[in-house]
Amino acid sequence: MSSEMWYTSAMETIDSLATLALVLSDPIRLRILDLLVIGRDASCRSMEHPQFPLALCPRDLQQKLGDITPSKLSYHLKELRSAKLIQEHRSGKHIHYTPNQPVLEHFFAAMKQRYLTARNPEGTSI
Repeated sequence: MSSEMWYTSAMETIDSLATLALVLSDPIRLRILDLLVIGRDASCRSMEHPQFPLALCPRDLQQKLGDITPSKLSYHLKELRSAKLIQEHRSGKHIHYTPNQPVLEHFFAAMKQRYLTARNPEGTSI
């Protein structure tokens, strides 16, 4: 691979990582993601999604987050969806959300490879 092609590929990766890191830089979005990873529990009042029993609906997220308005929650869910960090599941009029495991795994693997893997002077992994 030429150095120019490597640079272009590296920049695309940097842009992708930066986009996801920016979305994850907000504490509210991290709290939402935490709740989605944990999933439903006994405090959830909404109907369970038939195919995604751990998925949470906005009403349950709002209850768990406490001091967040519906419009603010909607905005943060939109940002997480746009970055493909969460998935939306519809069941009739009900919407539920789950974390997008493959995207999260890819993001953290890319971060690990890029910043936590030892490299030799030529820039390749050791």
